[in-house]
Amino acid sequence: MPDRRPQRKDPLPELAAREEALYLRRSSTRFLECAIHLCATHMTLEEVADLLEQEAAQLRRYS
Repeated sequence: MPDRRPQRKDPLPELAAREEALYLRRSSTRFLECAIHLCATHMTLEEVADLLEQEAAQLRRYS
């Protein structure tokens, strides 16, 4: 008689992919924060804010 129990899907690949995506998101955010800090050490805060606004506008335009 064949085994009729449902086969369980291995959750590990999905969990690993989700955790990797979260890690990359955190790393990217941390990198951005460091880049902003670097800009702020060599530019006025107003210049940094203007630069970030220009970058945000470009991202919105092409998204």
